Amino acid sequence: MTYPIEKTLSQKLWDLVFAPARLTFFSDEMCQKLRMTSINDERLSFSSRFVQGRLLDIGCGKNKLVNNYQGVGTGVDVFDWKTGATIVPDTSKLPYESNSFDTVTILAALNHIPNRDEVLQEAYRLTSPSGRLVLTMINPVLSVVGHRVLWWYGEDWARGMEEGEVYGFWNSALVAMVEKQGFVFSEHRRFLYGLNNLFVFTKPLDIR
Repeated sequence: MTYPIEKTLSQKLWDLVFAPARLTFFSDEMCQKLRMTSINDERLSFSSRFVQGRLLDIGCGKNKLVNNYQGVGTGVDVFDWKTGATIVPDTSKLPYESNSFDTVTILAALNHIPNRDEVLQEAYRLTSPSGRLVLTMINPVLSVVGHRVLWWYGEDWARGMEEGEVYGFWNSALVAMVEKQGFVFSEHRRFLYGLNNLFVFTKPLDIR
């Protein structure tokens, strides 16, 4: 599978009919077997449209965004899914030179990163001037329902929420958090039937 996913009309209709199931109890593997587009693939497909140039994906999980990217990409995570990502003990201290990446992504992960301010600061350091930071996030209410009730296949279902993790952010709080590190808010889009949010921030040319 490559991103972005170009769906046929029949695929769109199939996904729409079974949206309640694929957005709740069906894992990626179950969706694949039933020829549905999973939540994760929807997120990666939509986010990939905003990626340009050299890519760094922080909290990359199974590294699908990078592995399906047609350019130069690097995924980093603290957990090894054996999918080619660079494994680090702390994503706020990454072994790359400043201004090394044109796009930095943090997809459905920032709320699971306890030292998120430091990670955003590191993302700023690594983003090239006029480069972009792309984030996805759901609000705390949807997150609580999803993580505690619906998404039995998620990693946090078994381990629970660790100290410093939170159940999502409201849009205004997320924008303020990112802007505090020097990024400039550029764009907000909704996807997944309006249930999920994508944010694009840019690093100004007059870098500090």
